[in-house]
Amino acid sequence: MNFAAIKHESLLLFRQPVARNKVRFRLLTARDDLSECRMIYWKRSEPERRWTQPLMLRAQDQTSAEWLAEVTRSEEIHYLKYFFFLKNRQGGEAYYCEHGFSEREPQTGFFELLQVNPGDVPCPPEWARGLVYYQIFPERFCRSGLRPNRHPLDDWNARPTRENYLGGDLAGIRQKLPYLQELGAECLYLTPIFAADFNHKYATTDYFAIDPDFGTEDELTALVQEAHSRGIRILLDGVFNHSGVHFAPFQDMLAQGEASRYRDWFFPKRFPIAMDAACYECVGDYPYMPRLNTGNPEVQDFVLSVMRYWIQRCGVDGWRMDVADELDTACVQFLRRRLKAEFPQALLLGETWGDAARMLCGGDQFDSVMNYLFRDCMVDYFAHGSIDERQLDERLQHMRMKYPEETCQYLYNCLSSHDTARFLTEARGEKWRLKLALAFQMLYPGCPALYYGEEIGMEGENDPGCRGGMAWERQDEELLGWVKRLIRFRRQHEAVRRGAYRTLLADPDKKLFAFERRTDGETITVIFNSGDQPQDFAAEAGTIPAHAVKIIPS
Repeated sequence: MNFAAIKHESLLLFRQPVARNKVRFRLLTARDDLSECRMIYWKRSEPERRWTQPLMLRAQDQTSAEWLAEVTRSEEIHYLKYFFFLKNRQGGEAYYCEHGFSEREPQTGFFELLQVNPGDVPCPPEWARGLVYYQIFPERFCRSGLRPNRHPLDDWNARPTRENYLGGDLAGIRQKLPYLQELGAECLYLTPIFAADFNHKYATTDYFAIDPDFGTEDELTALVQEAHSRGIRILLDGVFNHSGVHFAPFQDMLAQGEASRYRDWFFPKRFPIAMDAACYECVGDYPYMPRLNTGNPEVQDFVLSVMRYWIQRCGVDGWRMDVADELDTACVQFLRRRLKAEFPQALLLGETWGDAARMLCGGDQFDSVMNYLFRDCMVDYFAHGSIDERQLDERLQHMRMKYPEETCQYLYNCLSSHDTARFLTEARGEKWRLKLALAFQMLYPGCPALYYGEEIGMEGENDPGCRGGMAWERQDEELLGWVKRLIRFRRQHEAVRRGAYRTLLADPDKKLFAFERRTDGETITVIFNSGDQPQDFAAEAGTIPAHAVKIIPS
């Protein structure tokens, strides 16, 4: 038995509350080591009444295995003592408690769960479980023609740059709501729309004003109201990790130097301040985006006031928070506590490019994150073909092991974004690769997220190439139909939207990858053939053509 790999700790990551009376206990072991694992538990005040709960294998990556036991009580779980019985594949047995490992059942040193507090239970809004996102870069989505141009506009199909403007606006998005409804989008994530420098609007100058390039507060309200009438929700992009250099408090620090009342809103390195990254901390070391000191209570109150304002005034459904993994943790906890007390159904989605366990597993920060780890798997397997089926499975399992099962159903699973090359470009223009990746995205646990134009075959290198004008007149109708059918299937089948996941096959020789989505009333089997030859999977599936996916409902 590989004792060094066995791990259980008194942390929320290992004792995951589903409700106050239901907790999943988590144990990590070496891959393919144990054949059996049981949890023996009892209430501190009733030591004579003991229960045994088997742990089930949930996932395995290259080196580790994750085992789970779900304990449900009629009352809130408290003062629960427990230890584990382990048996390996060679028949070796051991007990595991706080003191470590022993050959005999331990008499002291038990693990203990004292309380499940209400704040320990993750409570993302139910409406956000398994929904379909659609990301819009407003400047490049649709030009309404309803307002004067503040900048010289390039032709809509011009090559995108970091400096040019195409004229997309909020009224243009509203005009296209019928298209988005027919597509099946359930939540629009808009990149920043507040007054800001540059076409991307990530250098905010006024958090309480819609950028004149995009419209007015009334137009945002009209967009939100019509979207809601069509069953579509709206997330705004909150750029709170940094501001633009023309943000009034930063301008005050530039002018007043050390005497500025806003000096503690930022991270000055030396005075006098010049427009230079050597003088103050910046996001990405870009001097035009100075970092806000989100550990400052004044800044926290300011950010909360911005978030409250737009929910109250325009009815938006939540926030995607930019560079969320660089925000002060206490700030995020403060914002969640205060915002959720007033707007419990508001969604908080954080941007991160890696492991988000610290942002998700405490129940006190974000409801979900942008799951770029998923995108990395899809690009490496479907677009580049740089990993095989076994490696794909190991990486997906490794990703899933980072988060509780419920949390996985809320993750924002994208193939592309405004910060990456478009997937079809990553795939060298081979459409079959995009089609299979879209199918995987739509059928895998979580929330599939389309980047505008992905459904019609848009291409583009990384920023700024990925930010071209929406190709309204150059649509791949066959691909668009494919995406619509996938979304329709997803919305019709509860097993796909929120069912359990299990890998059935990961065969590098045949180039077959198969998984199952299951609820009590339904099972969906999905088989991918990424190879260039037809392959047989099972009698009920028949032959899977090359470069194809087959979906088998129960």
